[in-house]
Amino acid sequence: MIATFALCAGCGKSSKQEVPISTAPITTLTVGHVGHDHHLALFVAADNAAQLAENSGVALRVVKDKKLYELYDNGKKIANVEVLKVGGGSKMPTSLAQASIDVGLGGVAPVLAAIDKGAPVTLISPLHNKGDMLVTKPELNIKSWEEFVDYVKKSDIPVRVGYKSPMAVAKVIFEDALSHAGLTFSGDMSKTDVDVHMVNVKGGGKLNISLSGGLIDAYAGNNPFAAIAEVKGLGHSVCELESLPPGRFKNHPCCCIAANSEMLVEKSVAITALLTVLQQATDLINADTASAAECAGRWIGTSAKVEMKSLPTSSYSMDDSEKWHSEMSVWLNAMNDLGLFKDKLKGLKEKAVASIAYDLRCLHVAQKRLER
Repeated sequence: MIATFALCAGCGKSSKQEVPISTAPITTLTVGHVGHDHHLALFVAADNAAQLAENSGVALRVVKDKKLYELYDNGKKIANVEVLKVGGGSKMPTSLAQASIDVGLGGVAPVLAAIDKGAPVTLISPLHNKGDMLVTKPELNIKSWEEFVDYVKKSDIPVRVGYKSPMAVAKVIFEDALSHAGLTFSGDMSKTDVDVHMVNVKGGGKLNISLSGGLIDAYAGNNPFAAIAEVKGLGHSVCELESLPPGRFKNHPCCCIAANSEMLVEKSVAITALLTVLQQATDLINADTASAAECAGRWIGTSAKVEMKSLPTSSYSMDDSEKWHSEMSVWLNAMNDLGLFKDKLKGLKEKAVASIAYDLRCLHVAQKRLER
């Protein structure tokens, strides 16, 4: 295997040049994740490094489990990789913008929102679709979206629905569905003339605590939190959010891989190698769900039982297919409709957004290396 990447100044935006691995300096690459199973590719890549290296020559060697790794290409060390758990929602792209991390795995919506505001953040790969759920208190005995809408309409007081962060993917989809159903909502708890009070519980880990503690009646959130609620009897999963009317979020992109724009150029060799093993890990997830579930449980502290409920609600893919671009277009339209874009991306179509917000060239180099 030729230890060379065909890079665009490291997948940055300038002319093409060959960057030999043998002459690339060793760098430190800091990778942030939110700590749930939508970012399973990172966990599988770390835990199955030896197997993956047999096919690509790229390997993550553990120095300190879940925290520090060495990244090798064909036996040559090219980077020290620090793995950090960062907050969800806008916290991951904020960490990228502040250069606290170089690469981050997180929600598509907050990444796009950060780019809209001019943050030095670039979307460098698809990662994950779906996996968002509507969960209610078990005693409500609600079994469908239609029953939930009926419950809200008949309630004498606003129904309290939790979400983990203001720019959470699940919140965007849920509020779009509320609008379609003709239901009014507000985050202002003093407003009593609305159908739904949207409650920021400030973190995915607080969704089930807030539900069982009576702070909220339901939540729009991602797995594995819904699966945890089901296994522990804390809540009931009513439906997957992708199924909600008007149906435009079917198989919606949920998470992506993003990078600090400057570091994408400066550390392109290491980033491309990382994308190579993440692509391999994604293929492994799709080939062996049971093993992936065990890996998820080990990294995030759930269980194989929880993960076998959670993982089937997700789809893992790093392919920037025509379908993915079409699904991203839906996201952009929804975020524009909800007034979430104020600046660089406001009113733009997906093709125009792609020229501003995406740089997928490192991904293409990684996939070409794997002959995808």
